[in-house]
Amino acid sequence: MRPSPAAPRHPLPEGEGSRASVPRPAKRGEGGPKGRVRGPLFAAIAAFAFATAALAADCTAISPLTCGTTAASLSNSDCTASDGSQYRLWQFSGTVGDTIVIDMHSAAFDTYLLLLDPSGVPLAENDDSAGGVTDSRITFTLTSTGTWTVVANSLAASQSGSYTLSLVCPSTAHPRQRVARH
Repeated sequence: MRPSPAAPRHPLPEGEGSRASVPRPAKRGEGGPKGRVRGPLFAAIAAFAFATAALAADCTAISPLTCGTTAASLSNSDCTASDGSQYRLWQFSGTVGDTIVIDMHSAAFDTYLLLLDPSGVPLAENDDSAGGVTDSRITFTLTSTGTWTVVANSLAASQSGSYTLSLVCPSTAHPRQRVARH
């Protein structure tokens, strides 16, 4: 089940999504970031973020996210969205131009991912990464350098349990070796 584009339901933490200007989504063929939310869905998520930023004011727990896979769980002690679903905030440092992949897998609940830029603006989301699969995946080319936030969420209320969150980072560039000419 996917959330309705007209009514996204995941509140963001205090201050997240509170920026007055929202970047224009890329048009088809412009080569925008992979995984970028476009059109009406983007507008709905941004509008929802502005309207609900204060709903999660009491949720200040943020966990660091590093490249690799992290095992975690959602429970009623985590942040609670206005729809009753649980979520946890994760942050990582990223560099403009890097393409990252975020995967969330759970056998216990239907996952939902949201990616916020360093200013707190939602730029990408995913419910089901493929048909018939309830895992979530975001592939995105970072549009700025800074601290990015991942919202790891259950899709529906009262869902909890173990999950894994993976962050695939660009590999470290290896300097080219010069070939000696004789």
